[in-house]
Amino acid sequence: MDFSLKKYLFFLLFLSLNIVFSQFKDEFINGVLLDSKTNEPVVFATIRVKDKALGVISNQDGGFRVPTTFQLEGTILEISSMGYETKRIPFSVLTTSGVNTILMTAAVFELNETTVTAKAKRLTARKIIKYALKRIPDNYPQNPFSIIGYYRDYQLKQREYVNLNEAIVQVFDVGFQSDDYQQISYGLFSYTKNKKFEIDSFAAKPYDYISQDKFIPDAALISDYGGNELVIMHIHDAIRNHNVPAYSFVGKMTEDFIGQHRFSKVETTAYNGEEVYKIGIRKSPFPFQVRGFIYIDKNDYAIRRLDYAVYKKQIGAEGNFSEKIRDRKVLLYEISVEYADIEQKMYLNYISFHNKFVIRRPAKFKIEKLILDKVNGLLEVQLNKPAKNYDELKLKDIELRFKGQQIQFRRIVSAAGKSLTLKLSDGASQVALRNQLFSNTEKGVREKPFLQIGTLIDEENNLLDERKLERLDQFREFFTQQVANEGIAFKDSLMLKTRPLYDTRQPMYPKKQRFDFWMNTPLKNVDQ
Repeated sequence: MDFSLKKYLFFLLFLSLNIVFSQFKDEFINGVLLDSKTNEPVVFATIRVKDKALGVISNQDGGFRVPTTFQLEGTILEISSMGYETKRIPFSVLTTSGVNTILMTAAVFELNETTVTAKAKRLTARKIIKYALKRIPDNYPQNPFSIIGYYRDYQLKQREYVNLNEAIVQVFDVGFQSDDYQQISYGLFSYTKNKKFEIDSFAAKPYDYISQDKFIPDAALISDYGGNELVIMHIHDAIRNHNVPAYSFVGKMTEDFIGQHRFSKVETTAYNGEEVYKIGIRKSPFPFQVRGFIYIDKNDYAIRRLDYAVYKKQIGAEGNFSEKIRDRKVLLYEISVEYADIEQKMYLNYISFHNKFVIRRPAKFKIEKLILDKVNGLLEVQLNKPAKNYDELKLKDIELRFKGQQIQFRRIVSAAGKSLTLKLSDGASQVALRNQLFSNTEKGVREKPFLQIGTLIDEENNLLDERKLERLDQFREFFTQQVANEGIAFKDSLMLKTRPLYDTRQPMYPKKQRFDFWMNTPLKNVDQ
């Protein structure tokens, strides 16, 4: 490993509490990283301010931002990413207006004959991974340390960021020999709901598997972990949690990972000038499909990065694959976690936990009120908007059920605007049933009738009471800005791990504590 790189990345955290907090109004240099050949975004690249041990990670669109104060100091920006040559750019050449486009060049290695014939043939993918897992105690910190970084959770809806929440977080870890979930502590420097981005309150609500208003299909943690969004995200770091079950289908990495996966041919790539093994990961437990990569340093077998994605194959209506959709698959979740070498140990660089979820939107065209005229046997249905196809409505399209029984209609009396009036059947049993429609039961609880009108649509062609399903993307991400060997500074202000970050009862660090970190707020949508 490059000792000079380790030296400037490492630092002592609380040498001074009077560093200026770099949250200036729009005083940022904005940039975007693109592959020099494909023009595709370079995602999750590390952008460091040279000699400051501070940095950010590029976003889904390859974008990043850095405070302009570093430009005034005349320093250099260092950019490194798996598979690319490290780039060093003077701040002086970057503009403060608009977005700076930076092209990243793929790294190329020329392996000598000895490496190919003697080492590559001797080391299989399984052996390399086995060595890497065995060397975790040597390659990762066993003593207490802390990390400060930028955390965010957000959703993507039609390629735009919504419900963006941001925080500066400190993570206190007692060392890799301990249980992450039980012993890691967190502190919040700041937390905000970014109101410059769209807020979709329905999509932001908690998951609800009872009403199915919001749910993650087919995916779950292996164990019954509790905790808020930040804690749950960290549980999905299978490298840190190598001795406990993490998620399907990784399980307990030191025991389950090798035996439960297939691995592809070993390739060579690079990170910051060093050679790294790149090994493909495969698993196909029907109807699921696992695809990913694990990156391991050649010199000391440190696991540098793990990309893991789980898909579900699409099945036809009869439970079989149709010819049209046989090869289609839907992403359930993907996790990317990367470690950086600092003072001869590997520390978390970033973690991104991305999952698909489904919401059932409230109906745009719906029944607002039912009014029963018991004397004349009429039921008035009031809608929130006018229907445009009353002339197509038939009695067979209308169903009213109450207490498990169906209430019959004789005819449609009137239908116009936002109101529909129906004549109820005059049969004795029907009259007795309908008279109970809006009466309290013996327990004093009012039972609701179920009314379905299957063909009515409004001017926008919304079907009455139709709740459309919508698939969105959820992201939880943490990007390290600094690593330290310091202990807990504010024991009385530690985060409550079981409460959401936005909870007003969530402790925050004292306001007088100022620091030199910033939020890497993304551009408004991933295509910018």
